[in-house]
Amino acid sequence: MVERIRQLIEYTGLSASQFADRIEVPRAILSHILSGRNKPSLDVILKVISNYRTINPDWLLLGEGEMLNKVAAPVAPESPVTIVEPIHEAPDQAAEALRDKVQNSITHETIALADSNPEKTVKQIVFFYTDNTFSVYGPES
Repeated sequence: MVERIRQLIEYTGLSASQFADRIEVPRAILSHILSGRNKPSLDVILKVISNYRTINPDWLLLGEGEMLNKVAAPVAPESPVTIVEPIHEAPDQAAEALRDKVQNSITHETIALADSNPEKTVKQIVFFYTDNTFSVYGPES
C-alpha cells in the first residue's frame, strides 16, 4: 500500500508535505508511512479516500483494478460541449442561473439523443465542488 500512496502523491503533483497537508494528516505520520516505519492507519486511509474521490478504493487498499475510478462514458461523444461562463451573482441566484443553463442544455441534448436512441434520457447530473460537496439535479417531476 505504501507504493500506491507514493504513486498517488506523484499523480497529484504534490510534495509529500503538501499531500499530508491536503489530507489533513501530520507530516510526520506520512513520513513514517513512506519510510516503512509505520503502516497507514484506517484514519489516514479514510482521509485519502475522502479527499481524492476519483481514486479507486480497491486499488488503494488491495492493489486491484485501476488507480482512478471509471467515469461513465460520454453519452454522445460527437455532441458539442456547452461552455458556461462564470456567474457573478449571489450564490442562490448563481445556482438558479446555472440550473436554468444546464436544463436548457439538457433539453437540447436530450432532443438530439432521442433522435439517435429513443431509450436514452438524462437521469441526473451531479456537480462536484472543490470543497468535496456535490449537488444532484434531475428531471423535474
